[in-house]
Order: sequence, then C-alpha cells, then structure tokens
Amino acid sequence: MAAGSVYADTVAYTDPGLQGSQAWGGNLALNFDVNSPITVTDLGVFNASGSGMITGTIQVVIFNTITNTEVTPVVTFHGSYSTGGLGFDLFQAITPVVLVPGSYEIDAVGFSSTDLDGNLNTGSLSGPLLDNGGAALTFTGASWDSSTSLDDPLTCPTCKPAPAQFSQFDAGTFTFTSALTATPEPSSLSLLAAGLGLLVLVFRRR
Repeated sequence: MAAGSVYADTVAYTDPGLQGSQAWGGNLALNFDVNSPITVTDLGVFNASGSGMITGTIQVVIFNTITNTEVTPVVTFHGSYSTGGLGFDLFQAITPVVLVPGSYEIDAVGFSSTDLDGNLNTGSLSGPLLDNGGAALTFTGASWDSSTSLDDPLTCPTCKPAPAQFSQFDAGTFTFTSALTATPEPSSLSLLAAGLGLLVLVFRRR
C-alpha cells in the first residue's frame, strides 16, 4: 500500500476585492522574514478588476533585502490569466525556489490607471489578508519608491504603523509550501484511509 503526500500551497498575501485605489507606476513591496525554510512555487499580482486581465505590464520578484539581490525569477504579467485567491490575485508558476531563513520582500512594479494597486493611504479598505504558513513567515513591513524598474525598495516613510503596515499594499504576492504546513490534502487522507481499510479486511479474512 502506498499513499502520496500532496500538500496545498499557502498564499502569503491574499487580496480581497474593492482594494484598487492608486495608479502607482513605481515599486511597491511587502516585507517578511523567513523563520523556517519555505519553497516558493508561484509569484502573483493584485488584479483590482477581478477580470483576470492585466492591460499594461507588471513585473514581480522576491528580493533578499540583506544582499539586495533577486532570489526568484522575475515574472511578467500582461494579458489574461485565471484568477486565484479570493478572485483578485493572478498567479504564474515558477521553478520552485527554496528560501532559507532571512529577510525578504515581494516587490511589484508597473501598476497604472488601467491596473490599479491598493494602498491603505489612498482609500483601500484593509489591504491583503496574511497567512504565515504556520509561523514559517513573520511579516515585517512595507516599502516603496518611484523607480519604474524593479530595484528592492528599502523604506516606507508614509506607511501605516505596524501591524497595519504589513498589509500596506495590494501589489505582489506569492504561494509557498513549508514543512510547518505539511498536512495531507483530503484526497491523500482518503487514499490512506482506504488502504488501511483494505488491510483490516485482509487480516480479518485470514
């Protein structure tokens, strides 16, 4: 008997509806610490309309904020995608990347009047919902700058005080897996239960 262990990905920042409030073309980043190694499987972007369409071009990447280097591939969004999360996030799979404990940020650049971002300072209601993957992550803040190229922004002089700052922007997001959230999905549990049931029947027949 064999049962596969299939684990569901965790969405770190899930953007709800009615958050689009700003046409900022510069960098918008959300900062986090990794406490226990995680594997990043998808990069995502906020889709204010919920239509799945990105009219312009938005780029997303994760930076290591200590070394100021990109640690995932840069993902470019343009065109139509299936919606995920609560219906206002779009995702693209990447070659999985392991992030070891350290300090990082998910950075997005390229929002516009046709692809709004969200900002608690410009009328967004709540910002993204946070999931730390069973304490694999600690959310630490936000940062931004006016550059129109991805560049690891480091400060947020106008951001809300913590903890509201952790959800300052509806912009980039990502999905990940972690040993701390390694709970088999229902399909795997059902397979395991069925296998155990067969073993019981075999022993009873003997």
